[in-house]
Amino acid sequence: MKYFAPNSMDELKTLFQTNENGSVLAGGTDVLPRWQDNPKLKPDVLIDIKKIKELSGIRESENEIIIGPLTTVQEIKKSKIIQTEFSALTEAASQFGGVQICHRATIGGNICNASPAGDLLPGLYAHNANIGIMGPNGNRSMSISDFIIGVGKTALEKGEIVSEIHLPRKGEKSLFYKLGLRQSMAIAVVNFAIAYEKDNANNLKSLTIAAGSVAPTIVYLESLTNAIMNGENLDGAIQLVDEDISPIDDIRTSGAYRSTALKNVLKHTIKEIYVR
Repeated sequence: MKYFAPNSMDELKTLFQTNENGSVLAGGTDVLPRWQDNPKLKPDVLIDIKKIKELSGIRESENEIIIGPLTTVQEIKKSKIIQTEFSALTEAASQFGGVQICHRATIGGNICNASPAGDLLPGLYAHNANIGIMGPNGNRSMSISDFIIGVGKTALEKGEIVSEIHLPRKGEKSLFYKLGLRQSMAIAVVNFAIAYEKDNANNLKSLTIAAGSVAPTIVYLESLTNAIMNGENLDGAIQLVDEDISPIDDIRTSGAYRSTALKNVLKHTIKEIYVR
């Protein structure tokens, strides 16, 4: 394996020109154990982008927060502006993993890993994150729901990387919930994020729910949210969750359990939102 560690975006672009099939390494907390288990998956060329400072950090403008893809989970967890305006991400980062993992894993890696159980993903979906992409043909952007196209699959093309994550500042409140098989460092059996806004009379003005581990990608529970916003009774509306999910049986649990658990916890959580 050839290993490169560029220090700038210019160096990275040059490397991509001569190594079209090079694999990008960010934190490495997902891919390195995978390669250890199956050495055949190791790439011929590995490009470690961790030293590129332009890809790290959190900055703000009047209308949005911009997060660099190399920003670590720990930095997400500690960010005051994320805590204040995008608390679902803070809560997800707090449940992400052990100390070593949180200091190494990156938000860009969690996105590009494209796992339906990714802890940061429901919050990014709920807050309508937009993904900035940089490549040999210029820059482009798309919603995160368009960027992640399947299990482990994204819309990135050869020579492209995630360059920025944009979060619109809408004044929403949000929360994150994760159900695992143990108290810490667990892969989610189900998880979800809820972003919402209330009016002065404490009525919901907007509601977005994004759920993970219940379909090949994170899914928006639009049938449920539309019913709630149209004034339907929660006991009946909660059954509409099944219209937007397709949970499977795996080594952690059954699809039926995922469906039941998601509906039960969502019902309790939504009731809490009503009284906040």
